[in-house]
Amino acid sequence: MTKHNLLSMKKVSLGTVLISSLVSHASAQEVNIDNAYDSETIEHIAVAGRPMSDIDKPATAATKMDVSIKDTGRSMMQLDANDLKIRAIQDIREAFNYVAGFRANGPADRTYIARGFSTSIDNVMVDGLRSLQGGEGGTGSKLPSTFNAENTTFLRGPEAILYGAGVAGGLINITSKKPQATARTTIGLNNRSYVSSDTGNFKRNNTSFNLDSTGPITDESVLYRVLAQYTPSGDHFQDGREIEELLLDAALSLDIGENTTILPRFERTDRKRTGGSGYADGVFESNFATGEITTYGKPINRGKYYGSPIDLGENKSTSTSLLIKHQLTDDWKLAANLRHNETTSNALDLYISDSSALENEVGKDEVNRKWVYSAGDDSYNLFDITVEGKVETGSIKHHLLAGYNYRDMDINFARAFQSSEDAVGKNPISASNPDKQMTGPVPDGLVDQPYKARTQTDTNIYLKDRISLGNTTVAVGLAYVKQDQEELSKGETIATSFDETLWDLGLVQKINDDINVFATYSRAYEPIKGRYIVEYGQGKTDYKPIEGNNYELGIKGDFFNNNLTAALTLFALDRTNSTKWERGEDGWILTQLSGKSFESKGVEVDAAMYFTPKFNSSVSYAFTEAHDTIGDDKGVQANNTPKHALSLWNNYLLDENISFSLGLRYESERSDNDYKMEAYLEADIGAYYKTDDWDVGLVINNVFDKNRVEAGANWVTVQPNTPRTVNVSLNYHF
Repeated sequence: MTKHNLLSMKKVSLGTVLISSLVSHASAQEVNIDNAYDSETIEHIAVAGRPMSDIDKPATAATKMDVSIKDTGRSMMQLDANDLKIRAIQDIREAFNYVAGFRANGPADRTYIARGFSTSIDNVMVDGLRSLQGGEGGTGSKLPSTFNAENTTFLRGPEAILYGAGVAGGLINITSKKPQATARTTIGLNNRSYVSSDTGNFKRNNTSFNLDSTGPITDESVLYRVLAQYTPSGDHFQDGREIEELLLDAALSLDIGENTTILPRFERTDRKRTGGSGYADGVFESNFATGEITTYGKPINRGKYYGSPIDLGENKSTSTSLLIKHQLTDDWKLAANLRHNETTSNALDLYISDSSALENEVGKDEVNRKWVYSAGDDSYNLFDITVEGKVETGSIKHHLLAGYNYRDMDINFARAFQSSEDAVGKNPISASNPDKQMTGPVPDGLVDQPYKARTQTDTNIYLKDRISLGNTTVAVGLAYVKQDQEELSKGETIATSFDETLWDLGLVQKINDDINVFATYSRAYEPIKGRYIVEYGQGKTDYKPIEGNNYELGIKGDFFNNNLTAALTLFALDRTNSTKWERGEDGWILTQLSGKSFESKGVEVDAAMYFTPKFNSSVSYAFTEAHDTIGDDKGVQANNTPKHALSLWNNYLLDENISFSLGLRYESERSDNDYKMEAYLEADIGAYYKTDDWDVGLVINNVFDKNRVEAGANWVTVQPNTPRTVNVSLNYHF
């Protein structure tokens, strides 16, 4: 096993809130769905409009305060529901294609990359609260679906002051759609078909049925919203893989008097997958077949699954939450958010390991596989309460936030592997012809492994003050962060406790009504998981928390009569005590570099340009240099981190009913340990038609069917990119 095992409005407004701390709207469609309903208007797919001061809208993910994007001194990007829709984005992993500086890791990896840092997927938040969405032994999307997303915000850089320990390179927040006062129901159908020579044209199809209904139950004091998506039998692009999925989100909004609103919510995910949970997503690459492994080659047999016919996985997740908002006075308000999440999951895979004990060799057509089973039973209790208000002392204005954040994790996880010695010769598969394979029996007791218990509590008490004098605002923050862990592994219980006092500092200088410059310092704090210490520490127990600094300097604003909304951010991050995974004779070893050991620096640019009332473009670009500063890999670019990442999205409105889009995505060469992944350029196109009652979309991703390596798995297999994909959406509103 490798280290990776882990959206008509009365007036159409913008569509993307593209920012790098700011931003605008790239696709120039509806920006705020809530406002669309409140205005008694109908939602459409549309690609036209002029900026409506998107950067003056609040962006609470970065500050937890009622502060506009322009006044937030952080690099960030936001995609609203319509942006996700016109790009045919189904989950957070697919959204990474359009957010420079973020990218997904391998299929079984429980991390993503942000500014060059490997970051736990529990930093993908829902409504500001962190939990592991796919479950520890999960199947399906370990990065959650966006079917109910009002918007998704990508915050670059750590924010330990507000969110506690563990936020490494950046975080992602999904804001769920809320009940609206105007009654409206949408029923729809989405179909995704793979059109490629190696998948069979239109032979692999994924069809989902959708419902979105909202409005008042009695009067406007009680509102509801129900969203559902059902995929009865959805094909993956690899033959042999299918998914059955039900997603449900039901919410109420109840006004209790004039000053208090409560929003209870129930969410349910029920997912069954045949053909692997993640361990066996890889296919072979051409360099393996030719006997060379220096640069990952073109994936071969991309449309074939290299696991067994009986591989399967299940994931059932239930969340109940309650958001309470109370206006204390004209200047002070309170918000409390509670969530309880339970997830059960299991997965059985026959997967290909690069273990030498399996007797696999570069260039050898017959490849051995072994069985792996995982299961999880996870429970999260999450709570966040804030008090926000404003005070003036003479000419000085204070915008204050005090909060308490708590996360209680109770994780039960089981995982077992067939021994390599027992697997040799029992489960072989042909690298050149995956239909030629033999599936041996699942070893006795493999699926009956006892759970290993892990508990963790995270406590975060924080205070922030934005002090304004004239056109200058200084933001200061202070937090006490505490994490307690207890873990059972290999018969040994390890209990650890970490705590730290952290601070941050920011400056926002208003140049004029349209432009701000900013400078920010923030902190990262990340204790090591006890399980890693026990299982991979090789006897070492004195691991220190990973700590670091984040510096940002930038400018954001509207230019040229609001025809250009842009943000430029320069950043530099460093880490002390960073960890590395190294392969030893007995498996993987977790090592730690002492002192300052890792740094990342670069430039991020996000902009929306409005050339004519009918034509606009958005761009997101990141230049990142990230590497160790000591040790054997000193100066070597961090894994899965391209130095250059660029996405461009162009929108053209032909008339009030018909519009078109063209997207381009580029990344420079990346590496995965000792192997390179070549640079790539891919294109997406979209065509949209809408009336007052209907909207229809046609989006083709990877138009030229580029066949490339998305991520490395090991020297035997790779994760391929998604082939050319035709996405059709049809929605009826009433």
